[in-house]
Amino acid sequence: MQKTEHPRYRLSVAQFAELPEEEGFRLELVRGSVVGEPAPGLRHSRVALAFLDILREFGERAGLGLVFFDTGFVVNPTEPTVRVPDVAFVSSERLPQGALTDELGEGAPDVVVEVVSPSNSASALQRKALDYLDGGARLVWVADPEASTVTVYHSRSRIRILERADLLTAEGVIPGLEARVDQLLGRGPEP
Repeated sequence: MQKTEHPRYRLSVAQFAELPEEEGFRLELVRGSVVGEPAPGLRHSRVALAFLDILREFGERAGLGLVFFDTGFVVNPTEPTVRVPDVAFVSSERLPQGALTDELGEGAPDVVVEVVSPSNSASALQRKALDYLDGGARLVWVADPEASTVTVYHSRSRIRILERADLLTAEGVIPGLEARVDQLLGRGPEP
């Protein structure tokens, strides 16, 4: 099933936030247009959980910030864009003051994880990664279980592809975080 876009309806971030959940779809707002993506499958969920676990272990438990799962972030209020990363880490200094609310996050998370699904196109994922960077993300990880790779976006001009045996780090954001790509993607080393 492919993504659906509704270009006739241009929404603001506030209007988007009031939309009811659409069963079986994850909704995002991309430059005012609502985009629906089919619910991910089992492998996608397990890979996202592996990234969530490592971000919690090295980031949240160390008191450096909080990890979020399937949460909307306003990455561009001018051209209304709300992205919903599979997993996100927001550093303590960027967390809202006081108790957390049900509001959308302001700005991109510090670390974003997107797991490739069959419904994703390479160009759509690259657009997402660039939206996150433009919104203030410090690292964007695009995990591709099929290719056994993680593409690491540090900036628009610094992009690196890690393979199975490579170590993923969160340099400059979460000290000490280190994991092999194949372990995060649910596949052990090749024999």
